[in-house]
Amino acid sequence: MTRTGTQGKCAGLPTLAAVGIAAGLFTGSPAIAADPPSEQQIQKLLESAAQATDRPDHDFAGNSIRSVLDQAKPLQLTQEQTEKIKAIQQRYAETKSKREAAYQQSEMDALKLIHDRHSSLSAVEAAVQRADQEHSKLRMAGIAALREATDVLRPEQYAQWRQTHAAGQVAQSGRPDDSGPQPEPERMAPH
Repeated sequence: MTRTGTQGKCAGLPTLAAVGIAAGLFTGSPAIAADPPSEQQIQKLLESAAQATDRPDHDFAGNSIRSVLDQAKPLQLTQEQTEKIKAIQQRYAETKSKREAAYQQSEMDALKLIHDRHSSLSAVEAAVQRADQEHSKLRMAGIAALREATDVLRPEQYAQWRQTHAAGQVAQSGRPDDSGPQPEPERMAPH
């Protein structure tokens, strides 16, 4: 698995940072061995990591598909287009649920190995890589669903939706749009 850009080296840092913090919280000091955290403690850690502020729009694909449906009238979607996009949205919701469950389980498995002082570093590394792979599958499911939904649109509908959707994103970010053309901000990949 190869990643490009600066995110490639830092992609696992939120997880590793959470693990480092958890090690300090559960042991008092990362260097002192203690009992491994309970299932409840690990679950709380996973929940707090899922709500991390470094992911401002966790479900970009789902929100984008929903915005296409919300704009059905202005985009003049036909009933057939609307039905197709709703079916895509439903399939994505089901796939997302399964992918998220697999991702959370792989994160849980990695955390258990991280806190097991008897596990080898290669086992920990393999578990972390599995978690990264599950996260990638989740993200790709969102990307595929979004592309499938926007492929239903005619070119002029897509252009209108994209313009409206981009304007909404700028408005939500709080940045003024009147300062002329601005470079495309670096975005996290959707899922």
